[in-house]
Amino acid sequence: MTGASRPDPLPDNALLALEAFERAQAETAAGDRACARRWLERACRLAPKDQTLSLALATACLGHDDMRAASLFADITVANDVREAWFGLATAKRRLGDATGAAAALAEALARHVPGRGLAALADAIAREAGAPGWCSLSGDGTVTIGPDRLDRHVELRLDGRRVTRAAGRLPPGWRDARVLAVTTQDARHLLGSPVDISAIRRTVGCVTGAEGGLEGWAWHPGDPDTDPVLTIRSVGAPGGPAGGGRGQITVTASDSFVRIDNSGLLARPRGFLVPPEALAGLPGPLHVLARDGSDLLGSPLDPGAMQSSNAAAAATLSRLYAAGRARRRSTRIAAAAPPAIPVDGHVPLKPVGMSPRRRVAEIVVPVHGGTGRVLACLGSVLASLSSPSRVIVIDDASPEPELVRALDGLARQKRIRLIRNRRNLGFAASANAGLAAASGRDAILLNSDTLVAPGWAEDLRAAAYSAPDIGTVTPLSNDATILSYPGRAGANAVPDMPETRRLAALARRVNGGSVVDIPVGVGFCMYIRRDCLDAVGLLRADVFAQGYGEENDFCLRARHLGWRHVAAPGVFVAHVGGQSFGSAARHLQARNEAVLERLHPGYERLIEAHAKADPLAPARRRLDLARWRSARSRGGEAAILITHEGGGGVERQVAASVARHSAAGRRAIVLRPGRLPDGGRCVVLSDGTEPGFPNLRYAMPAELPALLRLLARERPREVALHHMIGHHNSVLDLVAGLGVPYDVHVHDYAWLCARVALVGPEQRYCGEPDVVRCEACVADAGSLIDEDITVANLRQRSARLFAGARRVVVPSDDTAARMRRHFPATRATVAPHEDDAAIAVPVRPMAAAAQCRVCVVGAIGIHKGYQVVLDCARDAAERRLPLEFVVVGHTIDDRRLLATGRVFITGSFSPEEAVQLIKAQNATLAMLPSIFPETWCFSLAEAWRAGLRVAAFDIGAQAERIRRTGRGFLLPLGLVPGAINNALVAAAGLSRQG
Repeated sequence: MTGASRPDPLPDNALLALEAFERAQAETAAGDRACARRWLERACRLAPKDQTLSLALATACLGHDDMRAASLFADITVANDVREAWFGLATAKRRLGDATGAAAALAEALARHVPGRGLAALADAIAREAGAPGWCSLSGDGTVTIGPDRLDRHVELRLDGRRVTRAAGRLPPGWRDARVLAVTTQDARHLLGSPVDISAIRRTVGCVTGAEGGLEGWAWHPGDPDTDPVLTIRSVGAPGGPAGGGRGQITVTASDSFVRIDNSGLLARPRGFLVPPEALAGLPGPLHVLARDGSDLLGSPLDPGAMQSSNAAAAATLSRLYAAGRARRRSTRIAAAAPPAIPVDGHVPLKPVGMSPRRRVAEIVVPVHGGTGRVLACLGSVLASLSSPSRVIVIDDASPEPELVRALDGLARQKRIRLIRNRRNLGFAASANAGLAAASGRDAILLNSDTLVAPGWAEDLRAAAYSAPDIGTVTPLSNDATILSYPGRAGANAVPDMPETRRLAALARRVNGGSVVDIPVGVGFCMYIRRDCLDAVGLLRADVFAQGYGEENDFCLRARHLGWRHVAAPGVFVAHVGGQSFGSAARHLQARNEAVLERLHPGYERLIEAHAKADPLAPARRRLDLARWRSARSRGGEAAILITHEGGGGVERQVAASVARHSAAGRRAIVLRPGRLPDGGRCVVLSDGTEPGFPNLRYAMPAELPALLRLLARERPREVALHHMIGHHNSVLDLVAGLGVPYDVHVHDYAWLCARVALVGPEQRYCGEPDVVRCEACVADAGSLIDEDITVANLRQRSARLFAGARRVVVPSDDTAARMRRHFPATRATVAPHEDDAAIAVPVRPMAAAAQCRVCVVGAIGIHKGYQVVLDCARDAAERRLPLEFVVVGHTIDDRRLLATGRVFITGSFSPEEAVQLIKAQNATLAMLPSIFPETWCFSLAEAWRAGLRVAAFDIGAQAERIRRTGRGFLLPLGLVPGAINNALVAAAGLSRQG
């Protein structure tokens, strides 16, 4: 087992997945559906997050493996509400005899989507088998279809509870203003698909941006993908309002089906549109770009001439400052004095200055649009946290959820909030501006409606804001806050619930309270804005940033130009759900606004990159991680320290198993892995178990070894298990010694004696374990793989000293023990197999007569795992036309060369839990482990046995020892030529050689 060494970096999996998908299409066209499914399966393993591939595989499984098809379709519908997945699920459920499940899936599809052609027969059959009275669907033009046909005259239609009739199959005018269409029988039974969600049928997804004074963008209807969106462009102040008719507007149809929009959603069919500047003549900006339901596309409203206007205004200002012929020059000083230097640890002691009574209270401004549960949880936490007469100003941005509207009305009647309601959806920036304007000259806290706050948060933000006269904004830490994310810097952290939010907030206040850290811009999910800063800078630019993303960055950059600072308050923590505002299309608005921001403020991206590189918040994040770490310590408990690499593989399996054993025994299992600091230096990263929950507990080695020793000593360690040193600074051994507790060394591979790890030299074959002189020459030729500058002689001397002081040196096989004795004669290793081969239940699979021998090769196949052996054998089989083929269950260092032989198929990566079933699915004749070096264990061997296969391997290492002991396979001489290997495989399968 060589868990520390992995195959060379894989090729681009996305490209390999595309090639597999194209091969599947070709096999489908040729009529070989079984082969097509195989290639689709490979494509999905190469790109597991690509649900287009998953949908293709699910469709291919219909009629062959309906249970698998149903599972795949169901998984897709969880994340993607697309009609094809729902109809596929309905079909699969019906084929499985699940009439109720089929009806439920069909109802979901019809309730929110316009069906494609050819649905009627399937829908009639599902309704009949489920005992449903029938089914119904609604088209984008208001046409209602009823099935079976005999029901057409015996149903009742109601729009929002009001009974209506159809004319020529269509709903009456005004139907688009309704929310739901109910279609029932005379005895009040709903048809499948009823009630129909009209807003879902009419919904438009798209994005628009300015283009040299004109407009360009894309749009489509997810519920009605066959229809080209018709868009209305109208000035913000046009008569009749954005949703009304009248002059001063134009319409445009988004019909360019060749437009390419990345990440627009599963089976998305976006249509592009382009409106030249001359077509907008007479329409003063800002402009609304409205979908058929009257809602703005993302990016609207916008002023296509805003950039030109801003540039013109800047040029005019400069012309006045530098007017020709002036008698004397004047200089204008804009920037304020430079902020005071900040200590290295990021702390600035709070010294409140000039906090007038009027400004002791901040208005909390919360723009709201839908998400009833999240909004009420947010407001509940805010209202519960207030200990001062701060007001909560809620701007209801035309929320579409009646329950939320009623709840906000109730809070307003109770005078718990001040409620401002927009007649139509204006977006975050415009709604925030309404709240800021209503703040009555006071400071304001902009707060997203999907946040949770803890007691004291507002007071702490206010104290930070007035700790220096030039601080304009303050932002807390959060689980999802771009440059202020915690614990992981990149965000994507788990969202804490309310109790966890309070706990984190209390810890943050305890360890980071009374400090601020300069940041380039604030983050708008929760941003305290001083009134004097707001008065100097002005409001957010809704004309440019539309619904949101980037508007607070623009505000902060404008403030920087006027001398204001922006700081983080790491003593405050606010939870944030994040990414909920604009659904799946959010990434497009974000990309659009990032480009706008860079055009408005050239150099913004470099500013953020420089901040990320400097990472001034690192000490604060570490202090909070330390507080969490200590709070998880049990009184009187003991710990076990496990030192390992970060390479995964078999080593990680054993570390995980050890962690589980220690946890079951009541001990805290602390795992130490190697890492790199921003300056490239080595460090140790701590985790509580195997999960990386403390990414900021990174200790520079050897500089912070004393601090790390103190931290671990407080955990009362009873033992240390040294699994691997690859990636670690050698001072990690001083850590082992400094803890002063017994330690065991676990041998997973030969990195203790071989800088190449697997005893494979530049000739790409087993080296034979020569003397040190030849080993040094090997490393000089082929290079070292242990990520450490050390000679082989020194490596072995260090290992010998380490083994001599160990309580135990643990190896998994007798073969490994013998090799360790050869190089370390004083070491008496303890043999502890990773599993009991005799206890493995091996299903008996009699070898059936077959025309072709299929050989299964399991694992991540690099050079030491026998890549060249497989390649040479495949080429020999093709050249001699042998009845022999190979399937790699896993991945390799170069899939393309193997696939090009026409004798190899490669499944793609798999999880350990699915290994046995995936091996079984290949219907192989036998398995082969072509490792060319002496493995210390080899988990793939047991997996092949559990799948019922005999295994061929070279006569070397633990794999040979285990096969010889159990008799579950046969051994080949190491170095056997490819032709002889193939002959042995064909003979073992009971086939005669050809060619």
